[in-house]
Amino acid sequence: MTEHATRLANLEKAVTAIGLDAFLISTKDSIYYFTGFRYEPFERPFFIVVRPGQKPLFLTPRIEAENMATIAVPHDLVEYIDYPAPAGGSYLEALQSILPTGATVGVEMMITGELLVALSAWSPQVLPLVERLRAIKSPTEVNAIRRAATYSDRGLELAMGLAAVGRRISETDHANALLREEIIAAEGHLDPYTSSVWQGLWAAPFSAQPHRFPEPSDTLGAGPNVGLSFLRVNGYSAETERTFFVTQPSRQDAEVFETMVEAGRIGFAAIGPGVSCHDVDHKVMSFLRAEGFGDNLLHRTGHGIGMGGHEGPWVAEGSDDILQENMVISIEPGIYWRGQGGFRHSDTVLITADGYECLTHLPRDISAMTLTG
Repeated sequence: MTEHATRLANLEKAVTAIGLDAFLISTKDSIYYFTGFRYEPFERPFFIVVRPGQKPLFLTPRIEAENMATIAVPHDLVEYIDYPAPAGGSYLEALQSILPTGATVGVEMMITGELLVALSAWSPQVLPLVERLRAIKSPTEVNAIRRAATYSDRGLELAMGLAAVGRRISETDHANALLREEIIAAEGHLDPYTSSVWQGLWAAPFSAQPHRFPEPSDTLGAGPNVGLSFLRVNGYSAETERTFFVTQPSRQDAEVFETMVEAGRIGFAAIGPGVSCHDVDHKVMSFLRAEGFGDNLLHRTGHGIGMGGHEGPWVAEGSDDILQENMVISIEPGIYWRGQGGFRHSDTVLITADGYECLTHLPRDISAMTLTG
C-alpha cells in the first residue's frame, strides 16, 4: 500500500471506530497529506469524503476535475459546476447527493468558518482525527524533515555569516536567495506550492519581540541578536534559531544566555515517548521562574513541526498532549527583556523510542555564537 493510501486507510479506521458515516477533509495541507496533490483551492471548496468500507470520494469543482483524476490513490470523483453556481450545480447540492442530511459527519479542526456554517444541515462534529494522524510521522516524513533540518541549519549559517556590527538587516536578506539556490541544486527542485524559505535576523533590542518582523533599517550592534531559519522544503518543515552577538557580550548578557541554554537542556532531558507536554514545559518554566525570570517569559517551550512549521503537539503548560515516538517538536525556551533584547535557541527534535534525536546541529555555546571576527 502506498504512503497516501495508508494514511487514508488509517483515517477510515478512525472514522469507523467513532461510528461516523463520513469524514470530510477540506484544507489544502490535509489534501496534500492524504493524496500528494498540490492544490490551490482559492474560493472553490474541495472535499475528500472518507466513508467506512468505500473508496474515498473526491468532490471537486469542474475546473480541477481533470487534475484530480490523476491522483494515484484509488477514488471516486464527483464534480460540481463552479462557486457560486446556478441551481443544480453547487458543491452543497453535489454533497447532498453523496450524504443524506441525517448522516453523522465529522470535519477537520482546521475547517474554515464559512464551510462549517455551510455544512450546518449535517450538524458536523469537529474532530482532531487528521491532526492526530499527522502528529505521528512515517519514515518517509521523518526523512523529509531531516533533510529540511539540514537546510534550516545551512540557512541560518548563511544569514549569520552576513552579520556584522553596523550592518543593516537589509544587507543580510540575500541569504534567502543563496539558500534557495543550494536547495534546488541538492533536491532538483523547490516546489512553490509546498515550500517556503525564510531566514531573518532580529537586531537587539528588537530581539525581545520575537513576532515583530525585522525592518530593513534595523542595525546589528551590541546586545543579544537572534537569527531564525524557518522553512518548508517540498512539503515538510524545520526550524533553527540561535542567539548571537556581534560584539563581546556583557557579563549580564552572558549570564542570561547561559540560563537560556540551561533551560533548553532541561527541556531536552525531559522529553521522550509517553511524556506529558505539560510536564516538559512546567519543568522548564519552573526553572526559569526560580531563576527570577518570571516576568521575562513570552511563550511555551515548544510546538510540533511537520508539514506545518507550527502544529501539534503543543509543549506547553495546560496541554493535554502526550509525546509519542516519531513526533517532531521544537525546543525553544526564551527569555526576553524589553529595551535590551531576547535570548532564544530553537531546534527541531525527533522523539525516538528511547528519548530524542536533535535534527538541527548548529552550536549552542556562547563562544561559537559570538561573531566578532
